[in-house]
Amino acid sequence: MNRKFYNRRLKPGVERGGRTRSAISLTKATDVLKEAENAWWGLSEVRKKAARSQMYGFEDQWGDLVIDPASGKKVTESAYIRSQGKVPLKNNVIRPILKNIDGQFRNNQTKPVCVVRDKRESKIGEMMSIAIEYCHQINETTEMDAASLTNLMLSGLCAQRVEYGMNPAKQNLDVWVYPTNTYRLFFNTDIEDPRTWDLRIIGEMYDMTLSDIVAAFARDKTTCDDIYRIYGDHNGATWADSFGLQGDQNKNMDFYMPSRPDLCRVILVWKKESREALFCRDLLSGEWWYSNLSDRKSIDVLNKQRMEEALANSMDPEDVLLVEYTYSIEQYWYYRYMTPFGDVLQEGRSPYWHKEHNYILNIYPFVNGKVFNFVDDFIDQQKYINRTLTMIDFIRSSTAKGLLIVDEDAFQGMSREQIVDEYVRYNGVLFVRLKQGQNIQNIVHQYNGSAAVAGDYELLNLQLKLINDISGVNSAMQGQTPSSNTPSSLYAQQVQNSSMNVKGLLDSFRNFQKKRDNKVMKTIQQFYTSARYIDLAGSDYSKESKWYDPEKVQDSEIDVYITEGSNTPVYQMVMNEFLMELYKNQAINVKQLLENSSLPFAERILESIKRDEAEMLQAQEEGRMAQLQGIPSEVIGQIRA
Repeated sequence: MNRKFYNRRLKPGVERGGRTRSAISLTKATDVLKEAENAWWGLSEVRKKAARSQMYGFEDQWGDLVIDPASGKKVTESAYIRSQGKVPLKNNVIRPILKNIDGQFRNNQTKPVCVVRDKRESKIGEMMSIAIEYCHQINETTEMDAASLTNLMLSGLCAQRVEYGMNPAKQNLDVWVYPTNTYRLFFNTDIEDPRTWDLRIIGEMYDMTLSDIVAAFARDKTTCDDIYRIYGDHNGATWADSFGLQGDQNKNMDFYMPSRPDLCRVILVWKKESREALFCRDLLSGEWWYSNLSDRKSIDVLNKQRMEEALANSMDPEDVLLVEYTYSIEQYWYYRYMTPFGDVLQEGRSPYWHKEHNYILNIYPFVNGKVFNFVDDFIDQQKYINRTLTMIDFIRSSTAKGLLIVDEDAFQGMSREQIVDEYVRYNGVLFVRLKQGQNIQNIVHQYNGSAAVAGDYELLNLQLKLINDISGVNSAMQGQTPSSNTPSSLYAQQVQNSSMNVKGLLDSFRNFQKKRDNKVMKTIQQFYTSARYIDLAGSDYSKESKWYDPEKVQDSEIDVYITEGSNTPVYQMVMNEFLMELYKNQAINVKQLLENSSLPFAERILESIKRDEAEMLQAQEEGRMAQLQGIPSEVIGQIRA
């Protein structure tokens, strides 16, 4: 059933009766809205392929449309097979491949490590690493990244959004990372740079309740009334649907219309715009910036002051470091939250220090401006496997299975029903009168047809092998038991080599995480303006670094690297074994061992040792004070007892 909501009045700038919807306090930007719509429609083929890959990976693998020769209409493959009297069987081998890669990603978690370019300020890098790891925890990035990786495999692209603000779900003001639905994302489709440096427009469509829109964008009573005037048809709307959580909103997505009648469409558009400006470069400080054309006089005044000061100090005019400026065109990112009618709910230049949009986009594989997706490579093998299974099942159902042929004249005095009943009865007895030259095989014979055409099972095994070879997820990577004659060294080499087939996919996603963490870091530097203590579990960081000091961090040049996490079982086992070797060789003491160990009981034992040391230190201090006051040590012992 098609549950797409068609609201005929929901068109840009048009209201019932032909009147133009207008808002007193809101501006219009219908040209930007049209450009965003064109960008969204430009990704139609990408969304179509992503939906097909999702169908084969998680849904009906017989959902492709074919022409029914009998009716000439388009029907699904499953409906056509059923019309032929067959059962459309399927053996989903794509899903285990996706689950295996998801498991490989989860089993090799990484963590961001910040490095300050000034090596003398290493504690600042550690401080920022703690802040980013804290943001990972509150944003639950492990689950979000796993979902983004699945989207990357299904569609060839994934995106996330980094913002600082109030999160209504968490009721907290912090740096938040949000996943982006591929079906709601749009950007200019003429990009060719795999790093996406040639983006000119990017954005996303949101479906929100009217109350959420008012809470997010109403600046005053006038703006609030304008929002209610624009979305008045949705005020108090409700919606009931028995097909929830089935992704139907993605199948019926439209740029202007919300997915449900009780929701309202808001469109976020980031666009690279330009203006005439002065490109300024201060030769004294080495800084550069863009300034308004009207600032030319103020810059000339500053240069005149520097020249006068230099001449007063008997400096050569050629040695004076001035502010140079030239006419230029400045490009900058500008955002707009818009209604489907072109009204701008909120707008402005990029408020972030990184001066970019707040999206992180990853496209892989991306070759000469064309995007491919991981699942699409082996859909044909999956179709062939399903067709082979269906064909084998059809052959088995059409062949003879226990067909009985009986010479009726040999059983004199018995009817056909009596012969059949006696043949199938337990301990049944049939009396046969054989003629000369006959044997029992000529009288009663049972036929069993061939179960399948010769070579069908070999063909099926070939397709199963091909799909593993194409995907790169072979039996070694899946952890399947090797044959008995496989040497251990060969199997270990196979396991190592198997991961190379998906290395490009995982490395591309690691780079996506690095770009995300880099924007998270810059957002933290900008908006964490007060000191705070960030307490993280574990012993990877010192207590000094857990005190976040914005004055030290904001002016530092920091690079972000992605390294393997220390919470994996293999890493912890190696670390614990290394610490034990150091302890056995008396290179470290018990406290150092427990402080750096990841054993579950290490913290408890360490606290007990510290408590005993504190008690011993207190006893020694009391004894020293008693000796200074002339009190016998025996009396001190009785008092403590």
